[in-house]
Amino acid sequence: MLSRIKQLLLLTETHLNSPSTTVLQQSTLRIILTSGLLLVLTIVLHSSWQAYQAGAWYTIAITTSFYAILLLALYFSTHHLAISRVILLFTVFAAGLCMLFFIDDFELSKLGVIFVYTAPLIALLFFNRTVTLLVMAINVLPFLFLLYSTTPINLFNFSITLPATPTYLHSLLFLFFNLCIPLTIMRMLSTLNRNAAALKAQNANILQSNQLYQDIFNHQNKATLLVTAEGQILKANAKAQQMLALTNAEHRHLTEVISTAAHDKTAFWIGHDTECQLLADSNKHLLLNHLCSTQQQHHLLQLDDITPLKQMHKKLAASEQQHELWYNYDNLTSLPNAGFLLHLIHKQRESTVAGLMLILRLCHVKAFNHQNSYQAGDELLTTFAQQLQNALPEQVIFGRLRGVKFVLWTDLLNSSSSVSDQVAQLRSLLPAELILSVGSIKPMYEIGVSIATSNHFSPEEMLEQCESALELADAYNCPVAYYQADYLQQRNLDLQLLADLKQALHKDELALWLQPKVTPDGTIQSFEALLRWPRADGSFVAPETIIRLAELYGMIGEVSLKVLNQAINIVQQFKAIALNYPVAINLAGSDLLVHSFYNALIDVATHQPDLLNQLTLELTENSIISHKQPLFDKIHALKKLGFSIALDDFGTGQASLSMLSKLPVNKIKLDRSFLKEVPSNPVQVRLVQSVIQLAAALQLKLVIEGVETDIQRRFLIKLGCKQMQGYFFAKPAPVAHWLKQLSSTKDNHAVPPLN
Repeated sequence: MLSRIKQLLLLTETHLNSPSTTVLQQSTLRIILTSGLLLVLTIVLHSSWQAYQAGAWYTIAITTSFYAILLLALYFSTHHLAISRVILLFTVFAAGLCMLFFIDDFELSKLGVIFVYTAPLIALLFFNRTVTLLVMAINVLPFLFLLYSTTPINLFNFSITLPATPTYLHSLLFLFFNLCIPLTIMRMLSTLNRNAAALKAQNANILQSNQLYQDIFNHQNKATLLVTAEGQILKANAKAQQMLALTNAEHRHLTEVISTAAHDKTAFWIGHDTECQLLADSNKHLLLNHLCSTQQQHHLLQLDDITPLKQMHKKLAASEQQHELWYNYDNLTSLPNAGFLLHLIHKQRESTVAGLMLILRLCHVKAFNHQNSYQAGDELLTTFAQQLQNALPEQVIFGRLRGVKFVLWTDLLNSSSSVSDQVAQLRSLLPAELILSVGSIKPMYEIGVSIATSNHFSPEEMLEQCESALELADAYNCPVAYYQADYLQQRNLDLQLLADLKQALHKDELALWLQPKVTPDGTIQSFEALLRWPRADGSFVAPETIIRLAELYGMIGEVSLKVLNQAINIVQQFKAIALNYPVAINLAGSDLLVHSFYNALIDVATHQPDLLNQLTLELTENSIISHKQPLFDKIHALKKLGFSIALDDFGTGQASLSMLSKLPVNKIKLDRSFLKEVPSNPVQVRLVQSVIQLAAALQLKLVIEGVETDIQRRFLIKLGCKQMQGYFFAKPAPVAHWLKQLSSTKDNHAVPPLN
């Protein structure tokens, strides 16, 4: 019954959230008409009975006519809103005039004028401003009548006054002013409040998205501009302002800053590979590229400084190398790129047999970029390349491989000095200090070495051997590593496994298994999602191997995104069968530094905030320590967005207590290694007890992993542990297993209840 009334009065959630003016007017009109008809029904019936007894048939005709007109207005409100609102406004005037003309008691007839005073409000609700002003002007006439008249009009010499007429009129005015109008205003205010709340939420989302895109824009490692369709600069990031030698590039036209020799100069900023010159310095050459257009019809542009390449171009203008310059040299350091470098080595090996190749990697450049900026990172690479190139002997071939890797090639000396001496001599030429605009730094290096004593090995094979050796190098303990054949074999196996991993990601072969976290009696509190990769032979690839390969070859963001999406799907499957279990996913730490994955987490917090209570992000101490401050910042940002953060493998890292003071964690998970000898080992017992007390003091939830026996479980209960995880309760199992078990049992235990 209630739902039908809501449907009639257009008060359902769909109608209340609708921005349509027509729906709002239909709803308010029906509220007035329906409430009026229901409340006036008693008055009509009672007055008709009194009129019948008095023989006043015209009174019955007038009251029933008005009631019929209101019913007609309610009927027309469904498909003919314009007719219905005209009828309502007419009825208000007609009712007021009937009271004024046909009631012979002047004090009572005045109430008809007061009733007409509601007409402007009706006009304002259902008509435009012009009609409202017209009705307000018409109401001046009854107002003047009240001021200057002292007797009733008594039109046609008949009266509709009945013994209960005062009660009827006062009840009518009371109900109309105290019920109909307030209900109508409440309906309008409800819609306005809902629309205001929706707009507020939408504005918050837009603001958050704007801040996110602004942050991405400002931290681009390329010079980036946002311009209007007419070429007016709206925004320039720090790299662009430095490149254009401007402290404030906004509100300037692009033609005031750069010029181009392009034949069609009209709107040159929407072109690609457009060469430009800086007006403030004609010797500075830029390459302009149009990246994309925004929804506001603005344009995103990217600028590259090609001055060094232009200078080389001028020097080689008369040479056949003019065409090759753009393709053979790195545009940042102006060193030979990987392809041209191998070509030069091939040419050098035509006159020599033995050779020495080194791959040189600058360490901690990623952390340097996060701390200073990508612009400072580019400056570091160019300064390093220039200083080393100036220090190297002329016969040494020096080029940039990619990223922070550089290659050195030289002939193997036929002298008494050993290969290690020759490598040490080259190492001594490496810059010990680099003077940059952000200050001086002392770079650290890792070197992989390969030796060729005959033409049996090609430069390509030596490069692969150097890469293999570089994986063994450690800037702190072993900065120089020489090629080892067995390591290359392992690397080749990894590459084959990597190819299989890419295929598995494409085919969605990676799955999440669930292991519950339970109370001491076995009641499930939540689940931990564990990554599983089944192979064709029935075996599984260890999760540690998957993460190692993904981190090593830049796929960690893609793997973690798969894990996140599957975890969200698991939560939704739980909800579908009325289960409410949070799911924790394990992160590698490095995946939070991948923009695509980090943005996916932000998107969850922005567009699916209800999932924040159902997802926990678990990170190990070692993963956090290895990435330091950049990861700290990401974790703090995710915590502010509402994510729950857990510190996994607690006690196995390098700085457990300091980590707790710096990270906004909600939960710690004590590593299973602390439970192996509990309760037989008193030292481990005291350690576990200390961690339980520490968690309680810091008001952190604690999960103890590795519970495998009932003795351990009972002992942990005595120590005060409230949440456990381990094979004693349940091993990891596929999602389907848990959905079947949890949907078929009411107690929801991982194992049968323990005694």
